[in-house]
Amino acid sequence: MGDLWSPQTDAGVVAQAIVTLVVFGLLVWLVPREKALVQLVVGLGIVVLAWYGFRTIH
Repeated sequence: MGDLWSPQTDAGVVAQAIVTLVVFGLLVWLVPREKALVQLVVGLGIVVLAWYGFRTIH
């Protein structure tokens, strides 16, 4: 479980980012087309990806 949240290899980080993009892409596609819900899902995806980026430079 620790490697899922904090991968130790570059390949693990790339896989984590790809899985995150796919999951949030599916969520955007599945959420009802209400503007607020779509913005919420996109915003959460951006926060998660920003967290990955911050963890990379930290």
